[in-house]
Amino acid sequence: MIAYRMEDIIIKNLLFDYFSGHSTPLQKKVIEAWLQDKANQEYYYQWLHEWELTHLQAPTSWQDAFARTKELVNQETPESQPFLSVSTNNSWWSSYTYKLVASIALITLLGATIFGLKDSIVYKTIQVGYGQTQQVKLTDGSLVTLNANSSIRFPRFGFGDGTRTVELTGEADFQVQHSPLHQRFVVVTPKGLQVTVLGTQFTVFARQRRSQITLRTGKVALQMSQTPKAPSIIMKPGDLVTMDNAGKLTRAHTANPEVQSAWKHQRFTLERTSLNEIASILQENYGFQVEIKDPELANRTATGSFRASNADEVLEMITELFDINLTRQDNKIVFKD
Repeated sequence: MIAYRMEDIIIKNLLFDYFSGHSTPLQKKVIEAWLQDKANQEYYYQWLHEWELTHLQAPTSWQDAFARTKELVNQETPESQPFLSVSTNNSWWSSYTYKLVASIALITLLGATIFGLKDSIVYKTIQVGYGQTQQVKLTDGSLVTLNANSSIRFPRFGFGDGTRTVELTGEADFQVQHSPLHQRFVVVTPKGLQVTVLGTQFTVFARQRRSQITLRTGKVALQMSQTPKAPSIIMKPGDLVTMDNAGKLTRAHTANPEVQSAWKHQRFTLERTSLNEIASILQENYGFQVEIKDPELANRTATGSFRASNADEVLEMITELFDINLTRQDNKIVFKD
């Protein structure tokens, strides 16, 4: 059982009054101030869900609302003038027209607001900033470790009995918990690549420049959402599949698939990695703007492994491995010999 503090119970009661439409202006100010703390927003959604379970509402119907508005407007217009008829008045922007347009706009706005609120209640999004990593435990027990500048979206109150689907932008390592109901676990990326598993460990890289899946244990199937009838690519442990910007999938094999998730342990491993590739990583993970003056320098490669807990340590090790210099001004970095 969750133990709430006395002030939490008071806020909860205030929120229930607010959801019921009975709160005073002063109480609304208290709630607004309380919501400024992001940590309190989770309680807000939790208590809103609890309140809705005990105050079931009739589903919103824009058709019913529009019909009621039509009836109301017709009551205020002459009987001989049908609804939505063209007026012979020289001033087309009459009081009747104004009320009609305002009513339709209000209905549209309310519908969009309700849809947006419902989406934020049903789904939870976790965003990780530059230079950070975060581990997330899903409701099914699966563990997701998000790399820097990455986000994941998943159902807030559990997956239910259907497919366990999450949406990933950026890079993450997955340790999927097997479901007693043998439910599929699906990772969807922005470019339409779907990774379907039953129980396995794998790393998904889904950035702007490319998408890449590395499988450590188990078995996964890759499918493009744009071509659902096309045969899936079945991956085996050690497989590494890359999708370029044209949507082409290329399979390779790596003897050390754990290298792709070494960032979880603040370790960077380079295997004939070009400085140009390093520049992309610095931009994606730390938000740096990187410039390499010499094209030949951009293609220079290095091999090595090192630990680094922050951006400064990463930059220091890169200059040593590549034997180069750098200048830095705020977020802009220039590499040169």
